[in-house]
Amino acid sequence: MAGRMRKNDKKWIWVAKPGDKIVVSRTAVLPSKQLSRREFRALEEIVNIYSKMLGDVLPHASRNIMGNYYRLKNGKYRELRSIYPNIPSHYVHRVCQDAVERVSSLRRKRNRARQYSRGIFDELVKHLGLGKRDLRGRRIVRYLWRRSWEIARHQVDLEMSNGILVPRINSVSLWLVYDLIWKPVNPTKININDVENIFFTSVAINTHRGWVHIDLEPSKEFYKLLARGFKPTSHSKIKLDRKSRRVLFHLSLEKEVEIYRPEDIVKPVDVNENSVATLYEALAIILETDLAETTLGYSYRKENIQRRNGSGSREAR
Repeated sequence: MAGRMRKNDKKWIWVAKPGDKIVVSRTAVLPSKQLSRREFRALEEIVNIYSKMLGDVLPHASRNIMGNYYRLKNGKYRELRSIYPNIPSHYVHRVCQDAVERVSSLRRKRNRARQYSRGIFDELVKHLGLGKRDLRGRRIVRYLWRRSWEIARHQVDLEMSNGILVPRINSVSLWLVYDLIWKPVNPTKININDVENIFFTSVAINTHRGWVHIDLEPSKEFYKLLARGFKPTSHSKIKLDRKSRRVLFHLSLEKEVEIYRPEDIVKPVDVNENSVATLYEALAIILETDLAETTLGYSYRKENIQRRNGSGSREAR
């Protein structure tokens, strides 16, 4: 990402400089109106088919530790198309992408490797015959922790390849990342703050039973993002609300912004009761605020405390 920092010669530098442009994304949740039983059944069936395909592909991707989407697609595409010939082919592509992302996410998680790293560290210390005096050196301790962490990560990969550790499928969302899977219905061009944008209140989703039209209820968040210049993209996902027979349409919006970073100048500021003092180009500026008179409760309370325990009284001394 353009906004991250990287380490170079023990100094942190910004990858993106002031004046560069980056893309900022936001997600708006648009609930739909109540669907008919036929339309909701079509969406429910395609979600169930997607879950079955993901359950068939995920163990294969986990055993072979596949981090490449094209490798998994080349091995499983024809098999899935022969089992589910009626669904659009783009759902098969998305299942392979989802499986690769779940496997990579499981490998990145440190909880499992952290369970092994401590025991491996103790085994290395015992094997090398190191004592407490030897472990006082930071260099040897860092080296042992680094080696134990690498062995623990390798242990996690072995469990995945043997089928012991498989990513769980807690929830499934139907990702719509192509224009051929979904499209806005009757979009209208609008101009907000001299920025051209599109607005729509209904979408159509391609399923194994044809196109399913869904009427949306735009939320306040969606209107705010459009007013701020965010434009809808082709990336979205849907979640089913089976109780009310509705769909939650998660739409991704993007906007190109320019990075602004102020100069690294520290200005001293002194805040008092009735004034604020600061320094500007070797010139002291005092801004009178009369805060004590504005907040009468603070002023009266402090006056009573000073009268009761003032600096001139013998009790305060």
